[in-house]
Amino acid sequence: MCSERGTPSPATVADHVMPHKGDWNAFMLGKLQSLCSSCHDKTKAQIERAGYSFEPGADGFPADRRHPFYR
Repeated sequence: MCSERGTPSPATVADHVMPHKGDWNAFMLGKLQSLCSSCHDKTKAQIERAGYSFEPGADGFPADRRHPFYR
């Protein structure tokens, strides 16, 4: 996620692409992605809570096309 913003950071967290929500099989067998702790704790958490990221793009508009701005 930070690489997409042009500020790559070392990955420190193995994040579940799809939230497992306590499902043991999903936890053990689910697809993982490498994220830095900032992207995991902030950006990914926002996406899971709201359904989109609040991060602005280079033009100042929301970078995530799922943001309500684009509806």
